[in-house]
Amino acid sequence: MPNITKEDIFDALSDFYGRMIEPEFRAIRGKLEEHDQKFKDLIEHFDRIYTRLDRLETEYYSIVAAVDRIEHRLDSVEHRLDNVEQRLGKIEVRLDGIDQKLDKEISIREIIEREIKDLKERVSVLQDRIDDLEKRL
Repeated sequence: MPNITKEDIFDALSDFYGRMIEPEFRAIRGKLEEHDQKFKDLIEHFDRIYTRLDRLETEYYSIVAAVDRIEHRLDSVEHRLDNVEQRLGKIEVRLDGIDQKLDKEISIREIIEREIKDLKERVSVLQDRIDDLEKRL
């Protein structure tokens, strides 16, 4: 058996490394670069998602504030509407009283108009009697 020198071992290991290990390392590096790019893409995607979520969160708080303002104004409008309804109720009561008085006044007017008509007829009859009496005289 020949003596194996350090140089022979080094050459054999270099040859083994060049044929077996280095191609595997290149393949692993290639895969790592692919994975690195995929992670970069994922990170960019998550950044876009977070940007959108931030915008949505801002819009959400704006909407909540707007709804609070609307609710406050609605409470104010409801309060004012309650006041208007109360005042309208009082006006309706007054109008009912006015309607009753007006109905009474209309009834009285109709009675007075009948009495005036009756009086006119009586005056006419009296005028006719006066005319008759004057003729006799």
